[in-house]
Amino acid sequence: MKKNLTAIGGSLGFIIDKPIAELYKLDRNTQIEVIPKEDGLNIRFLREKAPRASDEEVTKAAGDVNKRYGKMMKNLAK
Repeated sequence: MKKNLTAIGGSLGFIIDKPIAELYKLDRNTQIEVIPKEDGLNIRFLREKAPRASDEEVTKAAGDVNKRYGKMMKNLAK
């Protein structure tokens, strides 16, 4: 895919077309890392790791599931 550079203030940029943005789940808050290479640029999308649930959150979720489906699970275990 060929793209033209666009003036953005005193810098240059290019537009990532919507189908590509959707494919990689990009939005205006996505951070990128640009790595200069001998023959061009390597562009990498930086993603934060999904936050890990705390022990309290897991315990609460398990309690909610047990409260809602406990009777059914006991019947299935028979």
